[in-house]
Amino acid sequence: MPASLHRDSGVEEGIRHFLEYLRVERNYAAYTLESYRCDLQQFARFLYPRMADASLPVKLVERSTVGDFVEDLHMRGMKNSTVARKLTTLRTFFRFLCREGVLAASPTHGVATPEVEQRPRPQLPLEKIEEAIELPATDTFSGARDRAILEVFYGGGVRLGELVQLNLSAIDLEKGLLRLGHKGRKGRTVPIGSLALDALKTYMQRRAEVLIELDITLVDAGALFLNGRGRRFSRRSIQRIVHSYLHRVVDGDSLSPHLLRHSFAAHLLHAGADLASVKEMLGHATVVSTQAYAEPTLERLQRVYAKAHPRNE
Repeated sequence: MPASLHRDSGVEEGIRHFLEYLRVERNYAAYTLESYRCDLQQFARFLYPRMADASLPVKLVERSTVGDFVEDLHMRGMKNSTVARKLTTLRTFFRFLCREGVLAASPTHGVATPEVEQRPRPQLPLEKIEEAIELPATDTFSGARDRAILEVFYGGGVRLGELVQLNLSAIDLEKGLLRLGHKGRKGRTVPIGSLALDALKTYMQRRAEVLIELDITLVDAGALFLNGRGRRFSRRSIQRIVHSYLHRVVDGDSLSPHLLRHSFAAHLLHAGADLASVKEMLGHATVVSTQAYAEPTLERLQRVYAKAHPRNE
């Protein structure tokens, strides 16, 4: 860690400490750190012409300063959702500085978060997901691997970053469980279905056959999903694989791994799973995030009422 923060620390110094904290102690992924860095650097650039002291002491940042920054973002035409995300970054940053004793109170207190319309998350029909999963030929290493990737995304509702970081030790084939841990979040264990398990077993067999032919010194032996050179996949490579199969069964631009995660959650909720259980499986901090996947149609409400209300015969 850099030298300790103090009451006269500048914004740039605070940002360096904060990002290092997220990297070392919270184990945040590189792409997440970059997102935080961009948001905070944008705030620092906003401050420079508005503060007399070029070192930008954190203690001089006031609630009105943050409010002006939010207003400036709106004037630049940014969506409410983008402004809300950037404000969340600032709240997290200043909370960190308060914990470090640099500030007594956060200047974000009292700054209103822009209203963001909660729209139902996009999802795919089950038949389209099954059609995509059936596309890879499992008699080859790459085909077995790709099918297992699709099955795990949909069968476990995992995040892209979580799948990239999966190791062999995270799988319990006997119990049908995956142990996930990513971005400094509390680790969680999720069940995966029999079809996903079958796909994983097939892939593991193909994986073992390929590793025999590779230079073991160049192989990421602990990683679950490997490319043809025996290395752990990058996020972008996984995204390309998922997009290539989804694009063959549905039209659209946002054909990402997250679409399979959305579908996982929406299909569970539509089938009657309770929000609290789905929240745990998704790894959400609160049930509010999980509610975005729920679609309370009249048909579903009637079905739940008919099943659960004691005075309905």
